[in-house]
Amino acid sequence: IVNHDKLDQILTRLCELVIDGQQRDPELYGMVAACVLDPDNRAVAALNYRRGHKDVHGERAAIEAYNKRFGEIPEGSIILTTCSPCTEPMPERVGDSCTDLIDSSPVHKVYAGYRDPSQNTQGNKKFHLQITKNKKIQALCKAFADTFLETQP
Repeated sequence: IVNHDKLDQILTRLCELVIDGQQRDPELYGMVAACVLDPDNRAVAALNYRRGHKDVHGERAAIEAYNKRFGEIPEGSIILTTCSPCTEPMPERVGDSCTDLIDSSPVHKVYAGYRDPSQNTQGNKKFHLQITKNKKIQALCKAFADTFLETQP
Protein backbone atom coordinates (compact mmCIF):
# COMPACT_ATOMS: atom_id res chain seq x y z
CA ILE A 1 0.00 0.00 0.00
CA VAL A 2 2.13 2.82 -1.30
CA ASN A 3 0.30 4.95 -3.85
CA HIS A 4 -2.36 6.45 -1.60
CA ASP A 5 -3.59 8.86 -4.30
CA LYS A 6 -4.37 5.95 -6.63
CA LEU A 7 -5.99 3.94 -3.85
CA ASP A 8 -8.05 6.94 -2.76
CA GLN A 9 -9.24 7.39 -6.36
CA ILE A 10 -10.44 3.77 -6.31
CA LEU A 11 -12.12 4.31 -2.92
CA THR A 12 -13.88 7.35 -4.40
CA ARG A 13 -15.15 5.19 -7.27
CA LEU A 14 -16.32 2.59 -4.74
CA CYS A 15 -18.27 5.32 -2.93
CA GLU A 16 -19.88 6.26 -6.26
CA LEU A 17 -20.79 2.58 -6.72
CA VAL A 18 -22.59 2.58 -3.36
CA ILE A 19 -24.52 5.74 -4.27
CA ASP A 20 -25.43 4.32 -7.68
CA GLY A 21 -26.60 1.03 -6.14
CA GLN A 22 -28.79 2.88 -3.67
CA GLN A 23 -30.34 4.89 -6.49
CA ARG A 24 -30.96 1.77 -8.61
CA ASP A 25 -32.36 -0.59 -5.97
CA PRO A 26 -31.84 0.05 -2.23
CA GLU A 27 -33.55 -3.25 -1.36
CA LEU A 28 -31.05 -5.27 -3.42
CA TYR A 29 -27.81 -3.32 -2.97
CA GLY A 30 -26.15 -2.41 0.30
CA MET A 31 -23.82 0.25 1.60
CA VAL A 32 -20.40 -1.43 1.21
CA ALA A 33 -18.39 -1.67 -2.00
CA ALA A 34 -15.08 -3.47 -2.41
CA CYS A 35 -12.48 -4.02 -5.11
CA VAL A 36 -9.76 -6.55 -5.82
CA LEU A 37 -6.71 -4.84 -7.34
CA ASP A 38 -4.08 -7.20 -8.70
CA PRO A 39 -0.38 -6.53 -9.44
CA ASP A 40 -1.23 -6.01 -13.15
CA ASN A 41 -3.58 -3.16 -12.14
CA ARG A 42 -6.67 -5.16 -13.06
CA ALA A 43 -9.43 -4.00 -10.75
CA VAL A 44 -12.77 -5.71 -10.21
CA ALA A 45 -15.26 -3.91 -7.99
CA ALA A 46 -18.57 -5.07 -6.56
CA LEU A 47 -21.26 -3.88 -4.21
CA ASN A 48 -22.75 -5.90 -1.38
CA TYR A 49 -26.15 -7.31 -2.28
CA ARG A 50 -28.98 -9.58 -1.16
CA ARG A 51 -28.93 -13.24 -2.22
CA GLY A 52 -32.20 -14.76 -1.12
CA HIS A 53 -32.60 -13.86 2.56
CA LYS A 54 -28.89 -13.30 3.19
CA ASP A 55 -26.33 -10.57 2.50
CA VAL A 56 -23.30 -11.06 0.28
CA HIS A 57 -20.75 -8.65 1.73
CA GLY A 58 -18.78 -6.37 -0.56
CA GLU A 59 -15.48 -8.20 -0.13
CA ARG A 60 -17.06 -11.56 -1.01
CA ALA A 61 -18.87 -9.99 -3.99
CA ALA A 62 -15.60 -8.47 -5.28
CA ILE A 63 -13.62 -11.70 -4.80
CA GLU A 64 -16.31 -13.75 -6.56
CA ALA A 65 -16.47 -11.21 -9.42
CA TYR A 66 -12.65 -11.23 -9.76
CA ASN A 67 -12.58 -15.06 -9.79
CA LYS A 68 -15.30 -15.19 -12.44
CA ARG A 69 -13.50 -12.68 -14.66
CA PHE A 70 -9.81 -13.54 -14.18
CA GLY A 71 -9.58 -16.75 -12.14
CA GLU A 72 -7.58 -17.07 -8.95
CA ILE A 73 -6.42 -13.90 -7.23
CA PRO A 74 -2.64 -13.60 -7.61
CA GLU A 75 -0.14 -12.99 -4.82
CA GLY A 76 0.47 -9.29 -4.29
CA SER A 77 -3.16 -8.29 -4.84
CA ILE A 78 -4.92 -5.98 -2.40
CA ILE A 79 -8.53 -5.43 -1.45
CA LEU A 80 -10.02 -1.99 -1.12
CA THR A 81 -13.29 -1.57 0.74
CA THR A 82 -15.44 1.28 1.96
CA CYS A 83 -15.70 -0.37 5.41
CA SER A 84 -13.16 -2.60 7.14
CA PRO A 85 -13.79 -6.36 6.77
CA CYS A 86 -16.21 -7.96 9.22
CA THR A 87 -14.82 -10.36 11.81
CA GLU A 88 -17.81 -11.40 13.89
CA PRO A 89 -20.47 -14.10 13.34
CA MET A 90 -23.49 -12.80 11.41
CA PRO A 91 -26.32 -15.24 10.67
CA GLU A 92 -27.64 -12.95 7.91
CA ARG A 93 -24.31 -13.07 6.00
CA VAL A 94 -23.48 -15.50 3.18
CA GLY A 95 -20.39 -17.49 4.15
CA ASP A 96 -17.62 -16.88 6.65
CA SER A 97 -16.56 -13.47 7.88
CA CYS A 98 -14.84 -11.26 5.33
CA THR A 99 -11.69 -11.46 7.47
CA ASP A 100 -11.69 -15.28 7.24
CA LEU A 101 -12.42 -15.09 3.51
CA ILE A 102 -9.53 -12.68 2.89
CA ASP A 103 -7.24 -14.75 5.12
CA SER A 104 -7.96 -17.78 2.91
CA SER A 105 -6.82 -15.81 -0.16
CA PRO A 106 -3.36 -14.60 -1.22
CA VAL A 107 -4.32 -11.03 -0.24
CA HIS A 108 -2.16 -9.59 2.55
CA LYS A 109 -3.23 -5.93 2.42
CA VAL A 110 -6.60 -4.25 2.81
CA TYR A 111 -7.14 -0.52 2.29
CA ALA A 112 -10.41 0.79 3.74
CA GLY A 113 -12.35 4.02 3.87
CA TYR A 114 -13.59 3.49 7.42
CA ARG A 115 -12.83 1.19 10.37
CA ASP A 116 -15.99 -0.49 11.68
CA PRO A 117 -15.83 -0.01 15.49
CA SER A 118 -18.20 -2.96 16.04
CA GLN A 119 -15.69 -5.45 14.60
CA ASN A 120 -12.43 -6.70 16.12
CA THR A 121 -10.04 -5.43 13.44
CA GLN A 122 -7.04 -5.88 15.75
CA GLY A 123 -7.50 -9.64 16.18
CA ASN A 124 -5.75 -12.56 14.53
CA LYS A 125 -5.73 -11.89 10.83
CA LYS A 126 -3.14 -12.53 8.15
CA PHE A 127 -3.57 -9.23 6.30
CA HIS A 128 -2.50 -5.69 7.11
CA LEU A 129 -5.40 -3.22 7.38
CA GLN A 130 -4.82 0.42 6.57
CA ILE A 131 -7.45 3.16 6.69
CA THR A 132 -7.27 6.06 4.23
CA LYS A 133 -6.01 9.35 5.64
CA ASN A 134 -8.32 11.27 3.27
CA LYS A 135 -10.85 12.89 5.65
CA LYS A 136 -13.53 13.39 2.96
CA ILE A 137 -13.45 9.72 1.97
CA GLN A 138 -13.45 8.68 5.65
CA ALA A 139 -16.51 10.85 6.33
CA LEU A 140 -18.42 9.49 3.34
CA CYS A 141 -17.57 5.86 4.17
CA LYS A 142 -18.54 6.47 7.82
CA ALA A 143 -21.89 7.90 6.65
CA PHE A 144 -22.50 4.72 4.63
CA ALA A 145 -21.54 2.52 7.61
CA ASP A 146 -23.70 4.52 10.00
CA THR A 147 -26.78 3.44 8.04
CA PHE A 148 -26.29 -0.18 9.10
CA LEU A 149 -24.28 0.20 12.31
CA GLU A 150 -27.14 2.12 13.92
CA THR A 151 -29.38 -0.94 13.57
CA GLN A 152 -26.97 -3.28 15.35
CA PRO A 153 -27.53 -3.93 19.10
